Amino acid sequence: MQAAKRKKGAVPEPSSGSGSAHKKDLKALRETQPEFYEFLKENDKELLEFGDSDDDEEADGNGEAMEDMDGVDDDDDLEGEEDEGDDGDDNEEERMDDGEDEDDEEDGAAGNVSYKEGKNVTPGMVKGWSAMLQKNSLKGLRQVVDALGAAVHRAAEVEKTEKYHYFVESPQVFNALVRCCLRNVHSVIQHHVPLPEEPADGKASKASKKKSSPTSHPNWCHLRKVVKAYVQTLLLVLQHLHQPTLTCAVLRQVQNLLVYVSCFPRLLRLLTKRLTSLWSSGDEHVRVLAFLCLRKLVLTNNNVTFRESCFKQMYLSFARNSAFTSVATLAGIQFMQNSLTEIYSVDLPLTYQHGFVYIRQLAVQLRKAMAAKSKANIQSVYNWQFIHSVCLWCRVLADCFNATLEPLIFPLVQVAVGTVQLLPTARYFPLRFHCLRSLIRLSAKTDAYVPVSSHLLEVLDSSSVHCHTKGSLAKPPNFAVILKVSKSQLQTRSYQDGLIENVFDLLLDHLSSFSHHIAFPELVLPTLVKVKQFCKKTKVPKFKQQLQQLVTKVDETSAAIVAARSIVSFSPKDAAEVAAWMTRRRQEDSALLKFYKSWKTLNSRQLAAAAAKKNGGDDEEDEDKEEEEGDDVVGEYDDDDDDDDDDC
Repeated sequence: MQAAKRKKGAVPEPSSGSGSAHKKDLKALRETQPEFYEFLKENDKELLEFGDSDDDEEADGNGEAMEDMDGVDDDDDLEGEEDEGDDGDDNEEERMDDGEDEDDEEDGAAGNVSYKEGKNVTPGMVKGWSAMLQKNSLKGLRQVVDALGAAVHRAAEVEKTEKYHYFVESPQVFNALVRCCLRNVHSVIQHHVPLPEEPADGKASKASKKKSSPTSHPNWCHLRKVVKAYVQTLLLVLQHLHQPTLTCAVLRQVQNLLVYVSCFPRLLRLLTKRLTSLWSSGDEHVRVLAFLCLRKLVLTNNNVTFRESCFKQMYLSFARNSAFTSVATLAGIQFMQNSLTEIYSVDLPLTYQHGFVYIRQLAVQLRKAMAAKSKANIQSVYNWQFIHSVCLWCRVLADCFNATLEPLIFPLVQVAVGTVQLLPTARYFPLRFHCLRSLIRLSAKTDAYVPVSSHLLEVLDSSSVHCHTKGSLAKPPNFAVILKVSKSQLQTRSYQDGLIENVFDLLLDHLSSFSHHIAFPELVLPTLVKVKQFCKKTKVPKFKQQLQQLVTKVDETSAAIVAARSIVSFSPKDAAEVAAWMTRRRQEDSALLKFYKSWKTLNSRQLAAAAAKKNGGDDEEDEDKEEEEGDDVVGEYDDDDDDDDDDC
């Protein structure tokens, strides 16, 4: 009768005893209609267990509420607590994302909360929590993480969207609380969800990684929520509190927790973004620790999508932060190049994909500038971002050389050579040296011969080297941080000295890199002819003496190669024997290579002495001037640049 009176489509209101009533109905059904009950048992078992699951959820919820309020012993924590949104199978990324979204909705439902709700944390409470954490207490872990979250929200002046049970007013208490967490929280988590030690190389198989994932541990469901809250708090510190000492301490803690952070995909994305920002700018120690975290993430995470996103973020961040180069920023840019090269070495197939895309972008940009040499098009190539990108990919292909990356060598060489030839005037010789130095490194590491000498010999034919120079009170140009010089600097002795010094350095580096080659005498012949002509033509004794040393060592090496190959029994067609012969010659230092090593050692000592002498009171002023000078020449293009050589 009640069912007949119920309106069509109406939903019955659940009663407080619906679970027990359902059990009674099922028991009656089993007695009155055993055949139908067996049919349900075989085809719709969930219906029969509906009441049991509801009662269990209600009991678990009451247990959590009582435990959050107070006084549950640590021994009972792992028995009575159930984590919402976690059913023991967190290996699927979509399910973890859904769980995080549910937690975020619950956090947002609380609305903005006052900073002074709950108990005021005292030094005694912090000492008590420290003692509890040393005993691996989960109750102490929850309380201290809750207090840290409230304290960081207040220190960062961020609106709270979650209700905390504590608040912190004293700076001394805040510092003590942070120290307590950074010293003890990781050990408590590691105690309850232990992970096997990582391999020495940081890499592990997929099976071992799946087995060592925190989600596979039975205790993970009990710590998932508190670990997530702790990671969110650390991320908040990295985003809003910028003291280098605190940031370094937090990054060390994050590095220990990265395996656990990987269980929360959304937090992992946010953390990767913040780590990339810290890696590309900021304090030196902060940048190193951020890179170590990124490297560990890439090594321990085999997900191709994550690695691709991480590679892309780091490259784009490098490009953004290399737009301006000065003495102060040069070390940071070189650090980013070195660390990016190491990151790319982890996954060479993915590195090939990235290299193909970004080298092609550079080629398209260069082709546009060569097709129409307008001021805007020239500026799109002759700027620090473009040059640093070319140098980066030369370094990546050189240091990570592999058959996978070999197809990228030719297009990259074409881009670098095209950049040099785009505007081959004397004012852009510093830019030329940057590109050629990268090509020499690429050629030496990959054994791919690149004809660099011809572009260096063009400098010796320039009128800037042979014209009458004038004295100048201006500081000599630092070729490491400039792309071009002004017209007034073209006729100065300091610029002329810098040109010859760079030509000598690069020629020596280039020729010594293949001084073991069986065809060395033929390869260096055009270079020798040009250099000897310059030595006869120049009127500066210093230039003549410097380059004459190079000629002497090259002649000695050529004579040794000719004498050694005159007694061999194989012919040029025997490639295997030729390669073995060159391998033996590489192990023996040639006269040119010995001279190169001694000159490098002497030059490095001179640079170190000059740097030590430069540490005076006017260092900051000098760096500011160099920064202005470097920034002023970035991307500038004058329509009369083609006539620069005639100015002398």
